[in-house]
Amino acid sequence: MGIQSVNAERKVDFIAPHMREVGTVLDFGCGDLALARELKKVRPNLRITGVDIVDFGIRPKGILFSQYDGEKLPFQNNSFDVVIAWHVFHHIVHPLAAFCECMRVAKQRVIFVEPVWRHRLEVPGMMFMDWLFNVWKSRDVSMSFTFRSRVWWEEQITKHNGRLRVVQDVEILPPIFPTGRSLLFVVDKN
Repeated sequence: MGIQSVNAERKVDFIAPHMREVGTVLDFGCGDLALARELKKVRPNLRITGVDIVDFGIRPKGILFSQYDGEKLPFQNNSFDVVIAWHVFHHIVHPLAAFCECMRVAKQRVIFVEPVWRHRLEVPGMMFMDWLFNVWKSRDVSMSFTFRSRVWWEEQITKHNGRLRVVQDVEILPPIFPTGRSLLFVVDKN
């Protein structure tokens, strides 16, 4: 089993419990669709669509892909029961606009994992770790480094038609590392 598969399995372990009674899923910033493929293994009846600005050219059976312009998602309001995003928003120049687009196309909720800083001094370490985890990929990944704090995300969720249901630490590094924390946010749509 490859590292991508193990990593995707771990991600599904965190996301799946928040997806009961879900039929349609948008994997926002899907990359090579590894998370969508693993989610489909666990929940074969899900109708999953991946969307990204980069097309990796991978088309797994039973998973749709749509490329978009990085500004407006090519879907109608409330098109998907759930939108998921794993470590995506800090790669976007305007993460709040992207989050609002995810909220627009979600019927029930948005589930996302995002690295957050506890103190601004952690940002350089976060930038290095983000570069390290993405430099090896077969396609260029935008390195906008738009890291935010947990408080910032919680404020934006409330301001933009969301109700925060869960915040959970999913970081793999011990908390002593000055590289922020990866947090799972489960946001119900008001």
